[in-house]
Amino acid sequence: MKMVRSLLLGSAAGMVALSGAAQAADLPVKAKPVEYVKVCSIYGAGFYYVPGTDTCIKVGGYVRMDIGLNAGGSHAPYMSGGNGRDLRDKNTYNTRVRGIVTWDARTQTEYGTLRAYINAGWELNTTDANYRGTIFFQRAFIQFAGLTVGKTQSFFGFYNNALNYSTLQGGGQNDTGLNVLAYTAQFAGGFSISIAAEDAGHHRAGIYDAAQGGLPIGGFGGPAYGDYAGVQWPDIVGNIRVDQPWGSAQIAGAVHQVRSLYRGANVNTNLPGFDETGFAVSGGLRFNLPFAQGDQIWIQGTYASGATQYLGFNPFVQTSGGFAMYSGGLPSNLGGNGSFGGAWAVDAVADGTGMSKIDGWSILAAARHFWTPSLRSSVFGHYTQVNYGNGANARACAANLMGLDANGVQNGCNFDFATMQIGFNTIWSPVRNLDIGVEVLYSKLDQKHQGFGVLGTSGTRTGGIYRLRDQDTWSGTVRFQRNFWP
Repeated sequence: MKMVRSLLLGSAAGMVALSGAAQAADLPVKAKPVEYVKVCSIYGAGFYYVPGTDTCIKVGGYVRMDIGLNAGGSHAPYMSGGNGRDLRDKNTYNTRVRGIVTWDARTQTEYGTLRAYINAGWELNTTDANYRGTIFFQRAFIQFAGLTVGKTQSFFGFYNNALNYSTLQGGGQNDTGLNVLAYTAQFAGGFSISIAAEDAGHHRAGIYDAAQGGLPIGGFGGPAYGDYAGVQWPDIVGNIRVDQPWGSAQIAGAVHQVRSLYRGANVNTNLPGFDETGFAVSGGLRFNLPFAQGDQIWIQGTYASGATQYLGFNPFVQTSGGFAMYSGGLPSNLGGNGSFGGAWAVDAVADGTGMSKIDGWSILAAARHFWTPSLRSSVFGHYTQVNYGNGANARACAANLMGLDANGVQNGCNFDFATMQIGFNTIWSPVRNLDIGVEVLYSKLDQKHQGFGVLGTSGTRTGGIYRLRDQDTWSGTVRFQRNFWP
């Protein structure tokens, strides 16, 4: 009996113990605190704190498709040597798809805001040989205590194609972006002063070597080539700017080294080339109009001497900074009525005896109006003139068969030229962050040569004697863009 009672008591004790253990296991365990993403309101909409840090970040970007009509790269009209119009090997229909991602990281410090910004993406064009497209970045810079270092737009720029799709050729500095080291001092009332050392290679428009054995006209390879010698010092750029509720205003200046390679042919037995100093100045105004929110008007004027790229001739879009427009058919020596308009936006012309800088000026105006919050239109245009002057003209004409009369004598050679572009676009945003737009652009090249010129074969263009005439063309862009920044 005692044994039975012991077993019963032992079993009961075991049951109580098991029951207590089970209840203890069922008790809730205190979880670790979850660190939620916090909104960062210091810098505006879209920023949030990176968990565990005091850094705020915003991620954004866009997806875009462009359809270019009678246009080449970056929807520029067929005006350049690589994209001469009326040629059978040139597309009259081009497309480009671009995807961009942006990262904007900011942290408050005892010296102010520390910022890093990246704008990079992927692109596929009709003309890309690789169907996978290309990778590129437009911006990558750091800002701290007034310093800006990295790739961003020039501190000379103002309008920078703000209201148009097409990359204008003229009208002032564009927004391609380049490497800079700059300091900006901020003052009360929205005033600021900036001084910058900017990549001189990306501000070069080329030097034409008119000497025997030098680069032929139209042979410039790009912004850092032509007949330029190596870079010794950066372009020095400065601006004074004001930004207020009524709009913005800016005056800017730049100093640019113009340094040719050799005197005469590009062989190392010749004497070193020549050194000159070029410069550019500009002024711009932007007014916020009272008719509707977002209405604006822009005005900008620029003058340059030995620094033609500051006039807005983008060497990354316009092949070698040169214009080459064709119309008609075969050259006249083959019984055709082909005509040609050529112009070269270089910084200087050099030969074995000296170098002459090239001057130019431009005026630009643009305006935008919102018909409704979802429908807006812009009109824009510029006139840009480039003057070779007697020295540069004499050197260039001595090396080229341009401006010939019926007897083959050169008496109508003049490398001065002007470009004019006028455009209009309308953009519809049926829902927030979606834009559907159409742009039409008229471009004219006013060249000063008279008579005829002898041109070599280029692509499907037949070499021969062409009549020299002014040229013009129409182009257009249809754009679909989905923005995904707040």
